[in-house]
Parts: sequence; C-alpha cells; structure tokens
Amino acid sequence: MNKDVRETPENGAADYEEHLGPLIFEPAAKELLSHIVTLPAHSILEVACGTGRVTRHLRESFPAATRLVATDINTDMLDIARQQLNDPSISFQVADAQQLPFADHSFDLVVNQFGLMFLPEKQTGVNEAFRVLKPGGHFVFATWDRADSMPLTELLLNTLIIPVFKGEDTTRFCISTALHDPAVLNTYLENAGFQHHRVMFVSFKGHANSPQQVVNSYFLKHPLGRAAKEKEPADFDRIANELEEAVIQRFGTGAFEFELRALVGIGRKVD
Repeated sequence: MNKDVRETPENGAADYEEHLGPLIFEPAAKELLSHIVTLPAHSILEVACGTGRVTRHLRESFPAATRLVATDINTDMLDIARQQLNDPSISFQVADAQQLPFADHSFDLVVNQFGLMFLPEKQTGVNEAFRVLKPGGHFVFATWDRADSMPLTELLLNTLIIPVFKGEDTTRFCISTALHDPAVLNTYLENAGFQHHRVMFVSFKGHANSPQQVVNSYFLKHPLGRAAKEKEPADFDRIANELEEAVIQRFGTGAFEFELRALVGIGRKVD
C-alpha cells in the first residue's frame, strides 16, 4: 500500500524518479527499447536521459564495449541517473539537445525518450540528432500521444486540473502530450535530412500498486499538483481526493494496469 505523501517535502527530480519513474517511465523505457535492440550500434548517445530509466536498459541491452553517453540539461536529473546507475562505463554529461557538444558523425544511435516535446526549437533538436549521427546511424525517439487517449491523464488534466484555471491559458499543462501528430514528426525527420523514416503509434501498460500511488505520482508529487496548490490551496486536497475516488471507481482499490500510448519515431541517416 502506498502512503499519502502530501505532507512530505518537495524534491523535484527525486519525486519524479520515485513516483512517476516506476509508474509510467519504466514501462515506456521497455517499450522504446523493443524498437532499438535490433539496431547495430557501437556508440550511443541518449539525449534528455532524465533519471536514467532508458539509460539502464541501453547499458543492459548492448555489449559492454559499446560507448554510451547519457545527457540532460537538468543537472538534478543527471545527478540521480549517475547515482542510480553507478556505472563508470556510462559517460554522463550536461548538454542542450538543441546544441549538442559533439562533433559531426560521432554516434551510431541517438535516443530521446519524451524530451522532444519540451524543446523550444524542436526542429533544431532533430537536426542536431542527425548531425551527430554517423552515416547509416539511427535516431529513435518517443513522444506521448494525446491526453484523451490515456484514461488517467485525461481524468487528471481535462476533468480535474483545467477547470481550476478556467479563463487562463492552460497550454503549459499540455506540453507533454502536445506532440502527437505523426505528420508533424515525420516532417521534422525529413527536414533534418532523414531520407528513411517512420512514426508509429504504440500502446503499453502502466502498473499501479494502488490508487494512492496514482494520486502521489500524477498529482501530489507532480508539477500539476504544485500549480493547482499555488493557484488555489483549497483545491489541492479536493482534487487529490476526487482523483483517488475516480481511480477507485474505475479500477478498484487494489493493484491495476492502465493504458499508456505514445508515438515512436525512427530515422535512418543514409550511408
């Protein structure tokens, strides 16, 4: 049983890893790796590695001799990844995905899970992935699908959070699920120079140990919860309670699985 964490201190990157990590990012990492493991790679760059969920699977899935560089612009996230993996064979570096500090043609594989939608200049980020790839190399990335394609995200965002900010610009709450059009993603790949590319929808399951784990992860220790608390403190407990009640009504009081959807894009740089 997961305890209520609303009274515990805020710790952004650590909260992200502890709560959202196992709930959604671990199953997403496994799904992404299923599209990567068959690709040949002697050198891998991970962009926007966060707390290292994908990084761990990359290290475990490729030979020890494979060069692995994991980067993120957020030093707190990167510190957690470095501590969690504690692997000297992985090079962790602070880097902006829009201005990678690597020479042209440096890597066989570039990976980016759920980082592209947060870039101010998304095309630049894809261009940079293309630039640092060796001829014949691959760029593999994932973005979340629409919020209304995932029951828990839809419930929290559209039913409980958005109404609190009625009359305000709420697009900031939708950034993570805003890049869900395959045509747009294919255009980024084509404009960057990828002559062979495709974008596909994928579905996979998240697993929650309890409704309280969902409340902790999706609200109490989530930026959405912090925003709601700053806007109207009285709504914080109400939304948390309503979310738990809605989850129990739909999934029951015990452990359960729930639908997650993403888009996976793959671009190959011609020889």
